[in-house]
Amino acid sequence: MYGGEPHKMFKYCFIIDAETGLVQLGAGCNDEYYKEIGMKQRDVEQSEIDNFWYLKKKCPHYTDEEKFDIAKTAKYAENDSKAARSRYGKEFTLILQDKVCVFDTKETTQADLLTAFAVCSTGATYDGWVTNNGVEIDLTFEDVAAIAAEFKSKSNVYAQWAVYKRAIDSAQTIEEVEGIEINYD
Repeated sequence: MYGGEPHKMFKYCFIIDAETGLVQLGAGCNDEYYKEIGMKQRDVEQSEIDNFWYLKKKCPHYTDEEKFDIAKTAKYAENDSKAARSRYGKEFTLILQDKVCVFDTKETTQADLLTAFAVCSTGATYDGWVTNNGVEIDLTFEDVAAIAAEFKSKSNVYAQWAVYKRAIDSAQTIEEVEGIEINYD
């Protein structure tokens, strides 16, 4: 509204808890029905804490400190999620035994590499590995070491993740937190 008046939202409701100001809103838009069942039109507001409706003067809200903590928690989660997608979402190509072999950095590939390493470290080959481009290869210890080295190179996002974490840690306002652009491309 003009003149700096606070926004008023009048809705028909029952007061469920006078102490907390919790209300039950009428569903729909039948004003006559609401009046018949005893609802009154009151200034109400929806709380961001629990999404319930309250009398405006009693509506609970997060403190500025809580809002800041929520913003940081959300940004940390965004950093973790984007780092994981980057870490586990890449492909790479190696020439092994004169064959073009495509691998990925998925967690399942990492687990398979650990198994292949265990087998090959005994001197045996890891038979029947099928690459992402359909090449079947019997891996030697040297092959597994080469795949593991490239896997590590492609999937290591810790340094970049740590830069974003430090930026979030040092942010002093919600605006600073929200202004941090996290990009692992």
